[in-house]
Amino acid sequence: MRVLVIAASAALMAAGAAEAKGPAPAKITSPPVPPPVDQALARDLLKELIEINSTHAHGSTVAAEAVAKRLREAGYAASDVQVLAPADHPTKGNTVVRLRGKGLGKPILFICHLDVVEAKPEDWTVDPFKLIEKDGFFYGRGTSDIKGDDAALIESLIRMKREGFVPDRDIIVAFTADEEAQGDANGVDWLLKSHRDLVDASIVFNPDSGGGGLLAGKRVSYGIQTSEKLYATFALDTVNRGGHSSLPRPDNAIYQLSHALDRVEAYRFPLHVTATNRGYLQGNAELESGQTRADMLAVAAATPDPIAADRLAKREDLNALLRTTCVATQLSGGHAENALPQHAQAIVQCRLIPGETVEETRQRLVAAIGDPEVKVSLTAPVKPSGETVPDPKVMARLEATIHGMWPGVIITPSMDAGASDSVHSRAVGIPSYGTSSIWGDLDDVRAHGRDERIRIPQFYEGVEFTYRLMKAMSARE
Repeated sequence: MRVLVIAASAALMAAGAAEAKGPAPAKITSPPVPPPVDQALARDLLKELIEINSTHAHGSTVAAEAVAKRLREAGYAASDVQVLAPADHPTKGNTVVRLRGKGLGKPILFICHLDVVEAKPEDWTVDPFKLIEKDGFFYGRGTSDIKGDDAALIESLIRMKREGFVPDRDIIVAFTADEEAQGDANGVDWLLKSHRDLVDASIVFNPDSGGGGLLAGKRVSYGIQTSEKLYATFALDTVNRGGHSSLPRPDNAIYQLSHALDRVEAYRFPLHVTATNRGYLQGNAELESGQTRADMLAVAAATPDPIAADRLAKREDLNALLRTTCVATQLSGGHAENALPQHAQAIVQCRLIPGETVEETRQRLVAAIGDPEVKVSLTAPVKPSGETVPDPKVMARLEATIHGMWPGVIITPSMDAGASDSVHSRAVGIPSYGTSSIWGDLDDVRAHGRDERIRIPQFYEGVEFTYRLMKAMSARE
């Protein structure tokens, strides 16, 4: 779900277009790419994965088996390539592979889901479950989210095995199920609970978050995802005794709920600048000038400037970085056109800044509404997941690898306004970093949408980046 990080960067650039800008984004250069044999293999792997329908209804087991077959044929021992699925969800298969190292430290883990969102062929101009090469792009469901990264990881594992590379620490890769649907058998969550020994690691890298964005054919910046907002959904309910519509009374459930929603709309959660977002603002201020640049630096200071924050908050992308947000998304009420409503309900979804709790958020909504007769309740449990405070040593190694591919690009930590599988690894205490390999177009985001695609040159760059990243991060600390 790295689209959310990329979209935020796009909004940042677009919203500031009328201002005098700071340093211009770097033009696309010609970064290193894999040798021809590895490019051909990567394309073949991408084609195979795209042409396996791994939507929620079909499951990921066929894709997991295909990944395992490729790795065994490349020389991985059967004991180091395991296909696992919950007994009650046999179609939700996961493949876990281990490249054994020298034992000079705890393993590192890459997580990358195999499932994709649904795609209706009648909505597309090409077959979504065929890899189509056209106009400098690879088209197909999952090309950007995230079978392009799956292919890059598989190719890198095969390349390292072929080259006889032995890392200092074991490299584990889990190709997993059910991320997109947030469904009944999420692979990362299940593996951590049921097969922790297979995936236990000192650090996690997740290519389904973070990454670089292109705007008008130029590189903007690269975000290393170190946190994400949790989402908590609340129901606001009002209940009255009802009656005949010919005899209206002041105690109307719909009006009462409407007044409550007016107060929710007007309420603004407290300013909360995390370590991740401080780094994001500092880094991206380099792309701005004038008041926006000054405000970003002022909010990123040790003591954030609230007046500067108020100015930044006028842009929804930046407001989402600065505080928890809640918004009404569904509404229902009444049971007949000629009867007073006995019940009205609104659904309000909140996106919580890391470090804030669900109950704290609920209490703030209750206080903002100020009506004890409006019941505010959580609709489903929420798994807590904190921020991965950027580790300077890890960030330095990541930055060196990124700049080795794309010199001079601005690099910042970043927070997803949405969610990824890193929520599960962070919940069990494993520091997790989002490191997508394939640069995406900020002005034409198609993940989860019609005619999903990735640029062909950026795919091959991503394959090379993944190979370098796996080697760099597996070196002893």
